[in-house]
Amino acid sequence: MLSGGLPGITLRPLAESDSMAALTALVHRAYAPLAAAGLNFTAASQTETMTRERLGDGHCLVAERGGTLLGTLTVARPHDANRHPWARASAWYLRADVAHLHQFAVEPGAQGAGLGRALMQAAEDHARASGRRAVALDTALPADHLRRRYARAGYAEQHGLQWDGKSYRSVVMVKPLTSPPACLADAEHRAATVRALWAHVQARDWLAARALLADDARMYWRASGEHLLDADAIIRVNAIYPEGWSLRVLQVTPLSDGRVHSLVEVRHGDQRFLAHTLWGFDGDRIVHADETWATVEPPPAWRSAETIGAYRRDGPDVLDRQDRPQGPTSP
Repeated sequence: MLSGGLPGITLRPLAESDSMAALTALVHRAYAPLAAAGLNFTAASQTETMTRERLGDGHCLVAERGGTLLGTLTVARPHDANRHPWARASAWYLRADVAHLHQFAVEPGAQGAGLGRALMQAAEDHARASGRRAVALDTALPADHLRRRYARAGYAEQHGLQWDGKSYRSVVMVKPLTSPPACLADAEHRAATVRALWAHVQARDWLAARALLADDARMYWRASGEHLLDADAIIRVNAIYPEGWSLRVLQVTPLSDGRVHSLVEVRHGDQRFLAHTLWGFDGDRIVHADETWATVEPPPAWRSAETIGAYRRDGPDVLDRQDRPQGPTSP
């Protein structure tokens, strides 16, 4: 437990014994002025169930004095677009080396005394100790006072976006924790861009998918010898592909030569396929993809432990038991 340098204040992780009702009420009070200004932040009206869901398995910090909760902030691990499709809104949410801050609230009567700054510092310290290279958050573009506060704390605006159902546009702000800092053209951002692209395809959000491709991007389907000669053709062939399919990303790996490899499972009716793709980049845009598909099918009977020795087969549900990263269920 830490005081954060504030007399009488204890900063600590959320405990099972803490009241979810009290935490939700604290968040409501903190966001009430924003709601009154017409900014419908989720935190201004969320239920206790939503509060608990948004904690996910993140590291929730609380500040208390004499047993009364005065502040909170959650540090979330990198998100998985398979489980949290909303995270495709920005590649910053899908980087494996970036932590995310959310559900940040300080009791109105306790604001201005440094409590929020102490919570932010504790959250950043936790992210750094967890091996993260940066921390990210998002806030409302019209909330100039919040953007200025985060900028003073070292957060730079990186990406604008529009969340469904919100009366305002948001901006993702990022603070580096290491040197060199995380950036749009580094290996992890390229990998996150591929994760976002596949998530956009699964959502049939063709405009968002197209935005990640350079105009002259090309795709080669190696097994069939087909070439898609620009970004619009790449998007069009996916958009007109016969419906009934779904996909799930199994692996995305940045390579030492600047490319990114992805392994994706596709289900279409009773059929299952695996797609291996090598993605090439120019800066933060995809310029080339070399893709090979395989049909999931049982091996022939002659391949067995009896004939080979050190051998085993996966069961039919193995692709449903992939380990997946965890994270909050909503932004």
